[in-house]
Order: sequence, then C-alpha cells, then structure tokens
Amino acid sequence: MSSLKKKSIAGSSSGWRQYVRLRPRVWASLLAIVACGFACHLLWRHYAPVVARHPRYQLAADNIRVTPPPTWIRSDVKAEVLREAGLDGTLSILDDWETLRRRVTAAFRLHPWIASVGRISRNLPSTLEIELEYRRPVAAVESTDTRGVVLLPIDVHAVRLPEADLNEIELRYLPRITGIASRPLVGDIWKDERAMGGAILAAQLSDVWQQLRLVEIVPSQQPVLRDEEKFYTFEIISSGGTRIVWGGAPGQENVARESTFADKRKRLLDFAANNGQLDSIDGPAFVDVRSDLVVTPRTARRKPVAEQKHSTQTK
Repeated sequence: MSSLKKKSIAGSSSGWRQYVRLRPRVWASLLAIVACGFACHLLWRHYAPVVARHPRYQLAADNIRVTPPPTWIRSDVKAEVLREAGLDGTLSILDDWETLRRRVTAAFRLHPWIASVGRISRNLPSTLEIELEYRRPVAAVESTDTRGVVLLPIDVHAVRLPEADLNEIELRYLPRITGIASRPLVGDIWKDERAMGGAILAAQLSDVWQQLRLVEIVPSQQPVLRDEEKFYTFEIISSGGTRIVWGGAPGQENVARESTFADKRKRLLDFAANNGQLDSIDGPAFVDVRSDLVVTPRTARRKPVAEQKHSTQTK
C-alpha cells in the first residue's frame, strides 16, 4: 500500500475519532431524546387505559356510523349487534386499533343480515365508521310449525334471514321453494342442496320472475345419479299452473348434460313472448327447456257430471 493511501486512511480515522471526541454534547442530546421517548412510552402504557375510558373518547352508539340498511330491513341492526356482542359503552377510539377492528368486525359478521364487513375507519375524538354489505332475500322456503305454513326468507347463499323484518305481502311475492323439511336457525346456512340450488335459481331469474308470472320452485325429492355425481332437478310452476321443467340448478349443467343457464332462460323468455299464457289455465301443462324447447299441451278438462246433465237437458 502506498504511503499516500496510508496517510489518507490514517487521516480519516483520526478525523472521525476527533469528531466523536469533540461532539460530546451531540451524543448527550441524542441519549436524552431516546431516554425521554422511552419514558413517555412507559407513561402512555401506564395511563392509556385511563385516558381511553374518558367519556371524550368513548364510542357511544350514536357515534358509530354504519352503511344505511336497505328498505327490507326494518330492525335496528347496529343496536342489535352492539347489544348482543356487549360492545355498547365498552369501546374507545383509543383502544389498540387492530384489537378494536377485529372485535367490531367479528361482532357485525355474526348478524344474520350482514353479508360482509368492509372498511372500518376511526375519526378523533370518538367516531367510528363501518362499511357493511347487507344480505338480500331472494326466495322463501315453505315450512310448517305450530303456526301452520310459514315462509322463511333466504339469500342467494341459502342463509336463513329474519322473517320478522318482512311483511306477509313481501314474503308471498318472493319465489317459493317447497318440499324441504329441514330448518336451520336464523343466520345459518340451509345445508340442503335443494334449498341452495333453489336459491341460486331464484336469484338468477329474479329480474324476470314477476314478468313471467312465476310462483314456485319445486326440487326433486331424490337426487339423480350420473357419472358417479349426483344432483337435484328443479321445476318452476307459473301462476297458471304450467310446470317449467328446468333440470339441474345453475352450475350443474355439465353434470346434468343440459344446456347452459343462458340458453334455458332464452327458451323460456322466447316461449312467453311468442305464446304467453304462463299465467293462464289455458297454458301448456309442461314447458321443458333443458336441452331444447318441448311443450306439452294441457289435457282437455272433463266437465263435471252435473254440468254434463245440464248440457244434455238443454238440448
């Protein structure tokens, strides 16, 4: 190594030592700042719970804002969640954020009307804003209990919804799924492939359900076995009594070896547009849309015996 390089290294090393030696106040200030910060952190950890419980930072129900519910939900979802989860008056805007967010998310997810919990944000001094996605009733499962026949609303995922929020007219206008005996608790999924398939079918036909005067979805009582896979078939009954043979539920077309949902839907809409009478007793007995359009006329009704006698006497 050349003498010039040695002198350069020696000079820089001695300059650094000199800088450190000549700056004791700088180091003392840095140590004081670190010590002060550490002391403040310890003080905050000690007094944070006390400050968080101060009324100024408490999250009262009025300061928790949620996405406004749709018109079909008449219960106070926010109040029910806070009450059932024991959160009313126990939350503070100064609580550990991750802990607070998890508690609030878990509480709202448990409510049967809540499909998902989105963004949660907090605003000082004491406001919490929560984005919610609500479930929408797409069908009603016909069931019986001590009250007689009852209609239990479900969403597209076959989650049973609180029927008390819907009035009788709203329930009766929902597509009705019949022939299912089981019944889950409110908020639970109806773990029956017939209910699940019927919910999907009703949801995907919701925009034309009233237009076509459709009333009821009837699943088969036993599944069809094909290629070691099983599936249930469905019929849809119109207000005029016509039975639309739909076949497998949406998503089961390949297993059932049937046309796509879009093709089935188009066949049904084309038939209704060209022939109508789905809401009349003069309509066909069956409209099969599974693989092609097959229409079975309704058998001519026989006149009652009394009517036949009257007709004979008047001749």
